Amino acid sequence: MTTADFLAACFWPLVILFAVLLNTVRDPVLLRWIGAITGPLIALCVILWVAYGPGSLVGVVNFYLFLFILGLWLIWFGLREWYFFRSIPKTTLRACAAVLGGAALAVLMGTILIQDFFQSPIVLEGRVQNLRTRGRHNSEYVADIAGRTVKVTTPVYDRLKFLPVVRVEVGRGSNYVYTIEYLAN
Repeated sequence: MTTADFLAACFWPLVILFAVLLNTVRDPVLLRWIGAITGPLIALCVILWVAYGPGSLVGVVNFYLFLFILGLWLIWFGLREWYFFRSIPKTTLRACAAVLGGAALAVLMGTILIQDFFQSPIVLEGRVQNLRTRGRHNSEYVADIAGRTVKVTTPVYDRLKFLPVVRVEVGRGSNYVYTIEYLAN
């Protein structure tokens, strides 16, 4: 297990723990301490995502799931704002923007997650070609397999540097390689 895998596996239990603590604790001093710990933890998670983001498939899935939940939260926030403060024009505009932005985010990320986990994967067989990085600061690893460009995580990128013949299963939504099997050259 790499550091990126460990951090990705710890993310949701920590989110759930702090969400439960923030919603159940009533003591103002303890609540202030929990809030003081939560802020730096969120900042640390963002920094570690930038550093280790493409290093773990669990981290990539966590990112899509986080954005999906953020979209649902924006919808809830917008509807709540509109319901309670609809007589204030600026608040109504902010509520509409939150609902529309949240709906777009939830639909986009939900579609990616549904295609990755509830539809059959794309199976490709062939030699790895044109292994490269792309994106801002070379943050995304990609490879051409059987004439199709797919995204790979850092450990898979390191294993594909020898340009082997492989059989891979690729998620339909995210276009990430989920399983890899080496074939005889």
